[in-house]
Amino acid sequence: MTIDQIIALSASVGAFLAAIATFLTVRQMVQQRVASYRPELVISRTHFEGSQDPVIPSHWVPKLSTQAAGEGFPFFSMPLVNVGLGTAKNLLIRWSFPIEEMVAQVNQLAQRTLTPVYFDLENGVLTIKSDTLGNGASIWRNQQEESLDYLLPVSIQKDSSVIRLPLVFVQLCSALLYLAAKDKDRADFPVTPILSAQIDFLDIGGKRHSTNYDISLQIVMFGGDGKFFHGYLESNKRS
Repeated sequence: MTIDQIIALSASVGAFLAAIATFLTVRQMVQQRVASYRPELVISRTHFEGSQDPVIPSHWVPKLSTQAAGEGFPFFSMPLVNVGLGTAKNLLIRWSFPIEEMVAQVNQLAQRTLTPVYFDLENGVLTIKSDTLGNGASIWRNQQEESLDYLLPVSIQKDSSVIRLPLVFVQLCSALLYLAAKDKDRADFPVTPILSAQIDFLDIGGKRHSTNYDISLQIVMFGGDGKFFHGYLESNKRS
């Protein structure tokens, strides 16, 4: 091989390596750009007050709300914010929590405190039976999913969207706190179960994403024999 051939071969190899480096750089830039426009969803911490409705404190009102204490407020909501740079669309929220265990826990506590109330879960419907607290039904199977058409980045959409918590979860947590306040022999205040939220959505490129959150109820104070309390709900994103 002559010197000219060696030089030509070296130039070809150098050009080939430069082309590979350019390709890798461009691909990395594209990946970074796509990642930078991915939506990032956050469920904001929400402080609230729970008051009797009519006896159990299942009337939850966010502390920043202008809602009056006597006004109807059938569904409690938490802010959902998109802190990413891209729009999320076709959002589907799925709720879950150990409802059977919670119903059993509430009924056991009602027996221990001699409170005439009984909760029953059958075919996805939660019913309450009580001569003193009232009767009613809450259809759990129709509260397990919620949807949003889209959620813009917070830099564009200044007002956050909200997601409604399942009414069944609010009712059972309220009943648990009310009955626990009546339990004079309690060693500690009961811990309410985790409410899990799975949020599926599409980004602007049509790619599907899924995130999971654990929402916990923290009690700050209660009074009136469990007929009112202050607390907050906070969420933790699961990997």
